[in-house]
Amino acid sequence: MHQRFSRTLMLAFALLLLAPLLTAFGRTGVLAQDATPDSGMAQDATPAAGMAGGDATPAGGMTANPDISGTIDVGMVANPQMVALQELVEGGEFNKIYPNITVNLTVLPENEIRQTITQDITQQGGQFDVVTIGPFEVPLWAEQGWLEEVGDDAAADPAYDLDDVFESMKAGLTYEEGLYALPFYGESAMTFYRKDLFEAAGLEMPERPTWTQIAEFAAAIHKPGEVSGVCLRGLPGWGEMGAPLGTVINAFGGRWFDEEWNAALTEEDSAAAIRFYIETLQNYGPEGVTGNGFTESETLLIQGQCAQWYDATSAAELITDPAINPDADQIGFAYGPSQKLEGGNWLWSWNFAMAANSDAKEAALAFMMWATSKDYIQTVVAAEGGWGRAPTGARQSVYDDPSYQERAADFAEIVLNSINEANPNEPTEEPVPYTGGQFVRIPEFQELGNEATQIFASAIVGDISIDQAIQDANDLANQVAQEGGYQE
Repeated sequence: MHQRFSRTLMLAFALLLLAPLLTAFGRTGVLAQDATPDSGMAQDATPAAGMAGGDATPAGGMTANPDISGTIDVGMVANPQMVALQELVEGGEFNKIYPNITVNLTVLPENEIRQTITQDITQQGGQFDVVTIGPFEVPLWAEQGWLEEVGDDAAADPAYDLDDVFESMKAGLTYEEGLYALPFYGESAMTFYRKDLFEAAGLEMPERPTWTQIAEFAAAIHKPGEVSGVCLRGLPGWGEMGAPLGTVINAFGGRWFDEEWNAALTEEDSAAAIRFYIETLQNYGPEGVTGNGFTESETLLIQGQCAQWYDATSAAELITDPAINPDADQIGFAYGPSQKLEGGNWLWSWNFAMAANSDAKEAALAFMMWATSKDYIQTVVAAEGGWGRAPTGARQSVYDDPSYQERAADFAEIVLNSINEANPNEPTEEPVPYTGGQFVRIPEFQELGNEATQIFASAIVGDISIDQAIQDANDLANQVAQEGGYQE
């Protein structure tokens, strides 16, 4: 990690709290916003004594453990997979295993829970014992001593089977050889498309398309007012537009900074990627695209109003669920587009981490290991009668499961290969001083990404020229690097 991170981290996170966080890494499913509990307030999710939800027999192979007790507060993002977890906890599944642990859940939409968790952890407020965060935060917060190391305990439990968790997922949660979070689900990126629209246009999606081909397909299918040729996130935010755009920059051979931390968005490849992204949305994107993030784009694809969509692999199970998408059989899958690089090195996960200042660490660890276990996955599949909201993308055993192989036959191989091929530690064609596929892993990037994507959104709607937007974003990146002490 860069030697100047420590002295800039507290300032950067303090600045972060002053502005809304428009983020959506890993946000999956059309149910995400509607599934948030009323008012988003913390709920005591542990059933009262004798009310543990009917059958009190533990699911899977886990044995009831009444020896661990305590009350824990958990902050979770309201993604469909997390909402399924919430429902199981409130239904008593966790208390079948740990009857003496009380779990209070705070479940909020991503932008809200990110700000709440960031404020609590960085200011050491003590509100949460367990939080859901991603590989952007984990190494930075572990360096500050804000997170508890959990890898040793997970590795010591044979039933948990830490070796089953993908190495690529564990790598993003590691600091100085310690594991500071446990993966709930993981993702890379892929291309989704409407087979019916492609067939009607006489087009065939290759297994590994290029961005040039994506644009050509978009031009052929686009019909203003009827169907958009392509959907990409246009909503400003480092985790909204910034996520796919960052990987497009990588794929085109571009980068945010050069080896000396000089801003590189005006370099030929970087500028070409940004121009491509903006012009593609201007020419072939949906109306009002600067208001569209993950969920809005997903909905347009499901409704047949969008021909192609590049985004997180974690959408695959949901958009192929007939209960959510009546046209599930019309969804096709391909790898994330390439250009100079094979893909854009998108890799993300939602993970459970423990606050180092928790006063209920044993209970917190028990919850984390239960929620990220192989047994939990089977519990949610059994409870829901399918894989729609089950957490995937983090464990090899999921992809070895015959029932999952049957359910995900059209996309499982693409997802698994995309996760394994992503290399966020070397995300670009040219050398860079940072890591991160769809982000730059420095604390200042949240603010930089938010402001830069606001600039690009202004270009999409024509308020400023694309050239001016690229120059303004580049100037902003230089300012961040200078004020953060990264440039010599």
